[in-house]
Amino acid sequence: MKLSKLKIQNFRGIKTLELDLDSTTVLIGENNSGKTAILDALRLCLRDLGPRRGVVFDTFDFHLKDASADPSSADPIQITITFSEDEEGDWEAPLVGRFNRQRVLQVHADGRNHLVLRVTCAYNPTTRDFDQDWKFLDQAGHPLMAGPEALGTLQREISYYYLAALRDAARHFDAKGPFWRPFLKDSQLPEEKKVEIEQKLKDLNDLVIDSHTSFEQARDRLNNLQQIVPMASGEAVSIEAVPGRMFDMLAKAQIHLSTSTGAKVPVGRHGEGTQSLAVLMLFSAFLEAWPGGAPIVALEEPEAHLHPSAIRALWGILSMISGQKLISTHSGDLLSEIDIHNVRRLAKTQAGIESFRLPPGLLSDEEQRKFNYHVRRVRGELLFARCWLLVEGETESWVFPSAARASGIDLHRYGIEIVEYSQSDVGLLAKVANAFGIPWYCVMDDDSGRAKYEPGVMANLGSALEADRVTFPYPNAEIHLLTHGYDTVYAPLMPTQNLARVTKVIGTPGYWEEFACNLPSKAKTRGAAAVASEMERRGVTGVTAELAAILNKIVALAGGV
Repeated sequence: MKLSKLKIQNFRGIKTLELDLDSTTVLIGENNSGKTAILDALRLCLRDLGPRRGVVFDTFDFHLKDASADPSSADPIQITITFSEDEEGDWEAPLVGRFNRQRVLQVHADGRNHLVLRVTCAYNPTTRDFDQDWKFLDQAGHPLMAGPEALGTLQREISYYYLAALRDAARHFDAKGPFWRPFLKDSQLPEEKKVEIEQKLKDLNDLVIDSHTSFEQARDRLNNLQQIVPMASGEAVSIEAVPGRMFDMLAKAQIHLSTSTGAKVPVGRHGEGTQSLAVLMLFSAFLEAWPGGAPIVALEEPEAHLHPSAIRALWGILSMISGQKLISTHSGDLLSEIDIHNVRRLAKTQAGIESFRLPPGLLSDEEQRKFNYHVRRVRGELLFARCWLLVEGETESWVFPSAARASGIDLHRYGIEIVEYSQSDVGLLAKVANAFGIPWYCVMDDDSGRAKYEPGVMANLGSALEADRVTFPYPNAEIHLLTHGYDTVYAPLMPTQNLARVTKVIGTPGYWEEFACNLPSKAKTRGAAAVASEMERRGVTGVTAELAAILNKIVALAGGV
């Protein structure tokens, strides 16, 4: 069974959120953007909820409208979960039959089966407590007359597993660990083999005790207990150096991993990254051995504690985990390995938390290739940004970060990423940013190259005003910097023979335009780095009015003002 849609209302920081889900769905977004809330909402409704269990929600799960609100006055929590066939006939006949007997299955006009569960919780002023309810719904959203056994049937058909970001291997590989304990308890040994092993364990234990003579003194003294406390007849005191029963021996089983020197060390004593990977592998083994119903697997930050190169290799491990997967991540390296159509970006907007995705078919094959090469593979972190500043070339990529630092603006704090578009496709970048709900602002030279880039920008304004998406502040970056006091930085980089080709006289109109035109490409890139250093040295007085206006604009777009 595939979980196809989730709708959350009034749960924690989420007022209203609808989410379409794939076989693998990757959730990204800033802290407190709702990623954990989504995984927890599913846990509460698919695993913890029960016909006879108490309320699974607590007071902190209610969405509070403002600082003075409290859960008793909050709007009801409502979580609606939809399971759907991808194509007609996906679900096996016995499964369809079980749900039909419970009268909860709905068949849409396209022939696909759907099942919808809605869970609600609200404060009851009469009982002064919280009331919880659940219903299966028809296609119009009306409750169906389903008995309490219908929920049990659903929970037998699917199993929800949640692996949180804090993965302490010592806890997960403990005898009480939820994924390790089944391996310890599940003994497939024939009874005669079990008897044989336990006899050998007894023989080994006797050998250890007989070889360790100091044990004899302890046993003799402890036998004196019988003089005060009645004990069993026969041998009252025995020492167990080696567990004598299979159950006891398995309960003490530990996983050891070899170090680089070959020494075998318990997994809980290895580094955090190794522990995290070990827990993921244990989790995968558990799902393979004890799948229960169709597994829905929630993984929170699987990249935790891993080196970037290991993170990129991690996707191969995650893809082997069976079942439908929901993965939350903060890693651009992991994102670089994932099909971008599986990504859902959660962002705080004026309307609350919203979900954004790249719709299938939005990009042409060529645009998809460019995006994979220029963004997904090398700059996956761009999708985590609050705002993109699109700039034409290397000069702007040097100058804008320095102008921000000189102005006391921390671009990282505001979640602003600078993206160079001359080697990519500015229209493609704008299109992707729009799809993922990322505000963008494009700085474009007002020169002959404008005709090349401007159509792609204008075609992707969407509902935004042109003034909020594009600016043409100067003929080009070098001319702008030369005419605003940075000529002393570029002058030493101009070759004598190139300077001789400048026909105009310094101080006359057009001189700096001609000077910039004769600057070699290498001088422009070296000059950009030198200007960046000089601008930071000068501070805010070295930032031109045009650059300052652009910085203020992107800070505003990022939600900074």
